[in-house]
Amino acid sequence: MGSIFNSQFKRTFELAKMATKIGLKELSSGDIQSRIEQAKILTETLGNLRGAAMKAGQLLSLDLDDYFPPEAIQILSQLQNQAFESPELDLAQVLKAELTQDQLRLLQNINYRPFAAASMGQVYKASVSGNPVVIKAQYPHLEQSIENDIKALKRLMSTLCLLTGRSMNLEHLFVEIEEVLRQEVNYLNEAQALSNFTELFDSHAWKYARIRTPKPLHHLSTNKVLCLTYEQGLTLKEWIDTRPPVEKREIIAKALLELYVMEFFVWGFVQTDPNPGNFLIRQAPELEVVALDFGASRRYPPEFRKNYVELLHSIRSTSPEKIVQTAVEFGLLDSRESEDAKMVFVELLKLGMSPFFQNANGQKFDFKNDKFAKENARLSRQLVQSLKYSPPPHKLIFLHRKLGGMFAALRKLEVELDLREYWDQIETADIN
Repeated sequence: MGSIFNSQFKRTFELAKMATKIGLKELSSGDIQSRIEQAKILTETLGNLRGAAMKAGQLLSLDLDDYFPPEAIQILSQLQNQAFESPELDLAQVLKAELTQDQLRLLQNINYRPFAAASMGQVYKASVSGNPVVIKAQYPHLEQSIENDIKALKRLMSTLCLLTGRSMNLEHLFVEIEEVLRQEVNYLNEAQALSNFTELFDSHAWKYARIRTPKPLHHLSTNKVLCLTYEQGLTLKEWIDTRPPVEKREIIAKALLELYVMEFFVWGFVQTDPNPGNFLIRQAPELEVVALDFGASRRYPPEFRKNYVELLHSIRSTSPEKIVQTAVEFGLLDSRESEDAKMVFVELLKLGMSPFFQNANGQKFDFKNDKFAKENARLSRQLVQSLKYSPPPHKLIFLHRKLGGMFAALRKLEVELDLREYWDQIETADIN
C-alpha cells in the first residue's frame, strides 16, 4: 500500500510542478518562444511519467493547435513515438503475481529484456509448446493513477484554454479519454477485442489483401498480462523501405481503406490507435496485413453511425447553413461560434471530403499531394484560432485519430487511388 501511495504522490507532485512551470512561462511572456518552452515542459513531464498521464498527453497532442504554435506542436508530437524501458517493471515479479505455477510452467524461453515499449507497458518474447509468443506486461499502479492523472491534466488544459481566451467545456472530452484509458489497463478487454476482430476478419471476403490479427492465449492472460501469438512481418515503414512496386503499394492502400470502411460503417467496431507501427506486412505466399494492438478498440452504435453518414451527405449536397445545423446537432460545433468560424468549419469539411466527391470522371486522388495537405493544415489552424466555445469533438476524437492515421499511412505509400468505390460502400453500408 505504501508503494502505491508513494507512486501516486510522486505523479501528483510532478504534474503539479509541470502546471506551475507552464504557468510561469505564460506569465513571463506571451511570445512564441514561451509557448515552445511550455510544450517542452509538458512533453518532458508526461514522457517521464509514462502510464495514463503520457497516454492522455499523446491523445491531447493531436488537438492542441489552439494552445501552441506549430513549432511547439512538433515538440509535443514526440509523445506519439516515445517509448521507455521502465526499471519499475520487473517481468518476473509481474508474472509471479498474475499467473499460477501451472500457467508459468507453460511459458518457456522467456526473454526478460523487452523488445518493445509503450506508454502503458512493455512487450517480451517467449514460447508456448514450442511456438513463439509475445507477452505484454503492464507498468505497475496504472489503474490507480488514472483518476489523479486525468484530473491534473484537465486542470492544466482548462487553464491553458482560459489563457488563450476560450470558454470550452472539456468535461466530455476527458470523460471519453478516461473511459478509453480504463479500458486499456484491463488486458482482458484487448484479448476479447482480438477474438472479436479475428472472427470478423475471417468471415469477410477481403477484396485486396487479407487482414489478420495475433491470436490471444486466453488461458495465459489476465488484467495485467496479455499473451499473444507472435506474428512475423515488416512494419509499414520497413516494407516501404524495400521499395515495393506501385501495384503492391496500391493493394495495401486499398486494403487499409477497406478495413476502415468495414470497421466503422459496417461492424461499428474500430481499432482506434493510428500508429503505423500497428500494421505489419507479409508478402508470402501472398500479400497480407497483420493488425496489432487492439487495446483502444471502440464500439459505435448504429444511430451514431447513421448520423455520421447524414453529416457526410450534407457536406456533399446541402447549403453551408444546413451543414452547420447538422454539425451542431451532432455535437461537433457550438452554435455560439461566429459566422466566420462556421464558414471555415464548412470549408474544412468540404475540403476533407473532396477526394471522394470530385472524381466523377474517375480522377484519382494523389495521397502525397502536398497542396491538399497544406490547405487542410491551413484551414485547421484557421478554424482552431476562430473557435471560442467548441472543444475537440469528444464523440469523434478516437475515430478521427484512426482516420488520420489511415491517411498518414496512405501518404507514406505514395499512391493515387480512385475513391469512388469507398464512397459507394459508405452509402450502401447496412448499418444495424
